[in-house]
Amino acid sequence: MSRHHRSMVLLLLAVACLLLTGPSASALAPPGTLEYEPSYYEGETVVLQIPSATTANPNQAHFACFALGPDLSTAKRSAPAPRLYVILAPGATQVACPDGTLRHDHVLSAVPGASGYTGAWTIVLAVPGPAFAVTKMPYTSVAAVEAGVTAAELALVETGILFMAPVVGGR
Repeated sequence: MSRHHRSMVLLLLAVACLLLTGPSASALAPPGTLEYEPSYYEGETVVLQIPSATTANPNQAHFACFALGPDLSTAKRSAPAPRLYVILAPGATQVACPDGTLRHDHVLSAVPGASGYTGAWTIVLAVPGPAFAVTKMPYTSVAAVEAGVTAAELALVETGILFMAPVVGGR
């Protein structure tokens, strides 16, 4: 196994550990405060509203230090949730844990008015692939993410995380 592939495996293991054990950002914010997170859609910046992210609501989906909003992973849905790509790579600038770790960007596959938009999301991690170059950052559209995967710049990791967070700004 090459040094790069070992590094990738270690990164994925660290992310998996954070997903399972990371502290909730909700413990660090005032109760009831809504979270707003920048995201990219088709090259433009839009805003996700994370409902109840800073409350003690026990029905939260979590990713590392982030409480994401209502956990829909066991819900029966009439429509599939579109993908929200979380780009965990050097050069990301949009969102991080309160201590500055796990900096990442979001790329949405739908917004209100676009086909498939439901306000719910399936998180897919996009991590550096063997041909990753920080000069390609940021990836700001699904087409760019898919091209990055094809070029081995990014590798996708399904998380099984499904949550509700509407797009409330931009575009």
